[in-house]
Amino acid sequence: MLSLAEKIQLTQQAQPALPRLGLPAADLTVRGATEGIESDFPPPLALGSSWDPELVARIGAAIADEVRATGGLVREVPVAYPSYDPRQADNDGGFAEDPLLCSKLATVYALGMRGPERAHPKTVPVLRHVDMGRCSVAPGFNLRVFNEYELPVCRAVFETGGGAGVVLSQLLMEDYPALAAQLVRFVVRGWSDGEAAIWSEKLPDRPLTSGGQALALRLGADAFLGGGDTVEEITEAYHRGEITEPLITAAARRMLMLRLQLLASSTGPVIVDRPGHRELVQRAARESIVLLRNDGLLPLLVGPGMRLAVIGPHGEGLAAELGRRVTAQHVSGSDRVTVAGLDGEFELTEWRHGRYTLESETMVVDAITGPDGEVTTVDGQPLEWQRVTHGIADAVALAREADVVVLAVGGHPELDEGDRSTLELPPQQHQLIRAVRAANPNVVLVVRSGYPYALRWEDTYLPAILWSAHPGQACDRATAEILFGDHAPSGRLPQTWPRGDEDLPPTLDYDLIQAGGTYLYQEAEPLYPFGHGLTYTTFEYDNLDLSARVIDAKGSVTVTVRVRNTGFRDCHEIVQLYTRQLNSQVRQPRKVLRDFRKVLVPARGSQTVTFRLRAADLCFWDVNGDKWTVETALHEVFVGGSSAKPAASAVLDVHGKTLAPRALARTSVKAHCYDESMGLALVDMSTETGPVVSAVKDGGWLGLLGYDPTGCRSWSVTASNDGDEPVSVELRAGAPDGRLLGTVLVPPTTDRRRYAVATGSLMPADEVGDFFVVFPEKGPWITRIAFA
Repeated sequence: MLSLAEKIQLTQQAQPALPRLGLPAADLTVRGATEGIESDFPPPLALGSSWDPELVARIGAAIADEVRATGGLVREVPVAYPSYDPRQADNDGGFAEDPLLCSKLATVYALGMRGPERAHPKTVPVLRHVDMGRCSVAPGFNLRVFNEYELPVCRAVFETGGGAGVVLSQLLMEDYPALAAQLVRFVVRGWSDGEAAIWSEKLPDRPLTSGGQALALRLGADAFLGGGDTVEEITEAYHRGEITEPLITAAARRMLMLRLQLLASSTGPVIVDRPGHRELVQRAARESIVLLRNDGLLPLLVGPGMRLAVIGPHGEGLAAELGRRVTAQHVSGSDRVTVAGLDGEFELTEWRHGRYTLESETMVVDAITGPDGEVTTVDGQPLEWQRVTHGIADAVALAREADVVVLAVGGHPELDEGDRSTLELPPQQHQLIRAVRAANPNVVLVVRSGYPYALRWEDTYLPAILWSAHPGQACDRATAEILFGDHAPSGRLPQTWPRGDEDLPPTLDYDLIQAGGTYLYQEAEPLYPFGHGLTYTTFEYDNLDLSARVIDAKGSVTVTVRVRNTGFRDCHEIVQLYTRQLNSQVRQPRKVLRDFRKVLVPARGSQTVTFRLRAADLCFWDVNGDKWTVETALHEVFVGGSSAKPAASAVLDVHGKTLAPRALARTSVKAHCYDESMGLALVDMSTETGPVVSAVKDGGWLGLLGYDPTGCRSWSVTASNDGDEPVSVELRAGAPDGRLLGTVLVPPTTDRRRYAVATGSLMPADEVGDFFVVFPEKGPWITRIAFA
């Protein structure tokens, strides 16, 4: 039997030895997946561009082997959520913008890290950023987005057994305890075997309290991260009666089981196949490269005396690889400058708009342009420089003497913190591209970045463009192999590349249905669509066949299609299956990826690819019923090499549920069950009233679409208001700024969780339409909207 003190010790990040149980001391710090390992495995976005689950599974297993050799077996699975917006910080930290592609890759990655034996895991894969923050406390909560877009990746990782635990933030535990309780109960414990470990992680700027520790344990946390030793705080909370010994025992038991598994794993042999891992890194780098454009310049026709000019900030290593086969000279295209107060010359490179590095032989200075236009170091010291040599002039001179120019541009991984304000290339790099193109039309643009760029000009005037999110030497070698034609490119875009900033919402808002986010809902034609990628042949699709044209809600259909290689080279194709619901009572995505296969199609030959499509795959979250629903509808089923347009298509008739007509009169709507919103967040999960939403900025609104208002003469809002004055809530027709139908005043309720019913009359409206509940001022918490 463990004593109470020993049980409390088991909830700590650093756990002491328990000699009588034969347990050595343990460190359960959650580390990054690749932290401290030798091999340079690509970031998640680069793996996403491979569209290759088998490769990703092998990388997960290889990482586990190296982790066991270096120590620290508790590792973070690099799966946050699908990407919403290419301007977001850490865009390369996710696999893709599509939930299915993310789910498949995250699942095999986690399973590879955990290993085939559940009782003796290689590592403990943990999901770290599953805080519901993007769809809850951040603006833009939408119940459909939450269920259809946010949760599928987490669910897949847990239900397949890949996820051994999760880290939740102190913010979620202490400020949104009801949300945390729901997440623990339904997501972590509900989708796993019930034994998943849960850590509560301290925020750097927030102190720990015994009350906060007790609350986390009551909500389901088993252990704590980032706060040092908290034994004393938990012991005090126990003696005050805030937590019980059975609660501590349950947490200690889960952590003890995890510790026993780690002990069993750490005693076995550790074999790291270094040559095999180097080969795997090289394969991953090669498969991550996406050929965005090619008018026939690639692959390069290498002949005697061929001269390549390799230009750009990412060109030095690439020039060395290309120089193994041909004459390749490199210039960066960056100005050389002298800096006031510093010795020597510096190479000045702009990596993002207003973000620079000044690099000499002995030092690197990071610089940034402030809102006032003044350039300073990142710690605020003013910087002044004088140009010594003109980098673009040197680049143009070299380009004029070359047969082909390889122009290597992009971002700097260490300078990519924070959201981007634009999709455009930094001005220095764009000017370099235009000048080099004017000097030599034979330009291959090689882009290295963890996010898309708006390459409208480049797509119009450059003959070939490659992209990869994999930095480093392996990518240089892989790029050279692609350019010379040793390997054909097989990568596909895991994320839409818009034509420009105007194709994205002006600010980040996570209701992608309303904002038109990702390929699922975006109306504007992209520069390069999700799933796009070329290779050194072309493919044709024919003989698309559905095993049935009509199925019920429990049925399925087999989809087969023939893919023909019309060229003279064996190449891989990513065969992508999409569907589009043709009729629905609610807004549906423009298209949805349902499955994909990576197949090698021989030159002048063909492959028949088969998919199984279930009616259940076509369901959506019905906000009225608060559940998954297969609607009676026609669906276009199509396959192709990207999401842009079908290469072959057919129509499937699904007999599911016919949704009841939406009538406002005598309807009571849960406040979170709206169709679209702007500026709303999920702020609580009350046991009495259910989910609670709030406008987190002035002018926030929620939309109830396609309702019949006949007979509706009054309405009410159940809400709380912790202010001193009444707060107005409006109902408008047609649009958030449409005709005002009625206003209610939510009175002060003194307590955030004390709710009052505010009632008001309505102007007549007799036509089916869209209605919007508008919050002129942020603040009130809303649980229900009713119409009489």
